[in-house]
Amino acid sequence: MKRLNTSKRPGIIKGAALALTASLAMGTAQADDHSMPGEGVTVQPAVATWTSAIPVSWVYIELLTELGYDVQDPISLQNPVAYLAMSEGDVDYWPNGWFPLHNPQLPDNWDETGTIFDPLCSGCGIQGYLINTEAVEEYDITGINDLVEREDVRNAFDHTGDGRADLYGCPPGWGCHEGINAMIEKFELEDYINHIDAGYSANFSEALSRIQSGEPTLYMTWGPSAWILELVPGEDVMWVNAPGIVEDENERASGIDGAVTDPIDMGFVAADIQVAANNDFLEENPAAAELFRHVRLELEWISEVDGKMDEADLRDSEVRPLAAQWIENNRDTVDEWLDAARAAAE
Repeated sequence: MKRLNTSKRPGIIKGAALALTASLAMGTAQADDHSMPGEGVTVQPAVATWTSAIPVSWVYIELLTELGYDVQDPISLQNPVAYLAMSEGDVDYWPNGWFPLHNPQLPDNWDETGTIFDPLCSGCGIQGYLINTEAVEEYDITGINDLVEREDVRNAFDHTGDGRADLYGCPPGWGCHEGINAMIEKFELEDYINHIDAGYSANFSEALSRIQSGEPTLYMTWGPSAWILELVPGEDVMWVNAPGIVEDENERASGIDGAVTDPIDMGFVAADIQVAANNDFLEENPAAAELFRHVRLELEWISEVDGKMDEADLRDSEVRPLAAQWIENNRDTVDEWLDAARAAAE
């Protein structure tokens, strides 16, 4: 029989105090669980093979780490391989989707296995064709059709001696490689345009060398990137019109710095940069899914970091502190994203 007398009161108080302490500890542990909803979960991201993808990738890794996830170093993959790997569950997410450009690269079962989130950078993916300003002015060029229709212009851009104008483009597996080849096929340009599809860095170096030597040169590039800092549109080079991807005038791009005409047919629809992720991962990790819905990055920052990577020859891992600094510089906004992610996991 339990006796309740004054001699036992200290024990009762002590027991109550221990119970309260335990309760508070459990409450603290639960709070910690809510602040770190990803604790104990290993995440495997992928990253695209172009340099401007790297700062974006590190921002997401930093933010997921703040939520407690054990994020592995990203695997560098070509676009189609990345989407296939996500659909098969070998990769959990990648933040480097360029849509609608990447739509043809999605596997057939993507709708059942993967999700594409709203843009993290809307309309940030600009792509097109450029010619050195000196050649534009000398030959009065407004677009690629000038190289097709005028033999003297085409011969000036023929660096390999096969009678076709050389276009320094993109390597196989890249969305721009498919876009360039689709243009050549659709408009039957095979006899007029030679798509040089080596590695992009090698292609750009070749184009840069020829432009610096004063040779008429046609190449493809995009922003955000260090490439448009190396050869500056409106100064060193000009964006030129490509044969019609647009169906009406309203779809032409306007206000493009360094464009030979305004509006201009860039040859590519402007892309949104978007996160893509495996559905099973998202279902099991609502905090990560909510984070993917909220993050927004500025084109200017991505381009700035991409330029620093080129100037300082930074390794991928050396870009991470730049992403961490961006997060600290935007801490109030970032904390709103993280709070929303934590709330989704409760």
